Amino acid sequence: MLRLAYVPHCFGLSYTVPVVKNNTNMHSKTITVDDFRGISISSVLSKVLEHCILDRCHEFLSTSDNQFCFKRGLSCSHAIFTLRTVVDHYVNYGSTVNVCSLDLSKALDRMNHHALSTKLMKRNIPINLLSLLELWFSVSMTCVKWGLVYSDYFSLSCGVRQGGVLSPCLFAIFINSVVDKVIESGLGCYLNMTCFSILLYADDIVLLAPSVHLLQLLLNTCEDELSFLDMRLNNKNSACIRIVSTL
Repeated sequence: MLRLAYVPHCFGLSYTVPVVKNNTNMHSKTITVDDFRGISISSVLSKVLEHCILDRCHEFLSTSDNQFCFKRGLSCSHAIFTLRTVVDHYVNYGSTVNVCSLDLSKALDRMNHHALSTKLMKRNIPINLLSLLELWFSVSMTCVKWGLVYSDYFSLSCGVRQGGVLSPCLFAIFINSVVDKVIESGLGCYLNMTCFSILLYADDIVLLAPSVHLLQLLLNTCEDELSFLDMRLNNKNSACIRIVSTL
C-alpha cells in the first residue's frame, strides 16, 4: 500500500461513538452536542497501516520541541514540568510571569485537508505517502453509533478522526506553524536562549510573557495564525493568570 499509494475503500470507513466529556453533568436538563466528544472506531488493519507509516516515515512527521503531546517518551507531566521551570526561573529573579491558556474549539474536526497537504509537501515527504494520505482523506466516511442504533454514513470533508493512530501527528504538523510564528516574533519568555513563549499539548496552548504588553502581542500573533488556519478559540475555556515575584 505504501509503495502503490493505495488504500482500500473500507479503510476510510469508521463509526463514531459519542463519549461524555469529564465536566458534563448528565443530570442536567440542558445537555447539548457540545457535551460529547466523538471517538472514531476504525478497522484494526487500517490502524496497522497507520503504525507502519509512523514507523517508516517518522522523520517527516516531526514537530517543534514546544509540542509535548503524542510524542514517544513525553506526556502531560513533561509539559507541566517545563511550564513550572520557566515560571520559577523568572519569579526567582524577581520578574513577573503572565500566562495565557488557550483552548481551541473543535480543533481536530476543523483541520483543512488541503492545507495539511500543503504543509506536508513543504516537508518534502515522499509523493507516494502524500498521495496515500490524500486518497485516504477522500474516502473517509463515518456514521454515528448511539447504543445499538447506527446512522447513515456521511463524508468527512475536513478534520481528522479522533482515536486514529495518525490523527494526532497530522494535527500536530498542521498546528506547528503557530509555534513557528511565536518563535519568529522573538517575544515572551526565554530560558538558556531557548524560546518557551509557547507550549502546546494537543489543542491546548499556553503563552508565557514577562509583561502584560508582551503577552498581548503574543496573543495577537497566535490569533492571527490560528485565524489563517481557520481555527477558533474557545473563550469559555481560555484564561489568563499573572504570577508575581515575592522578592
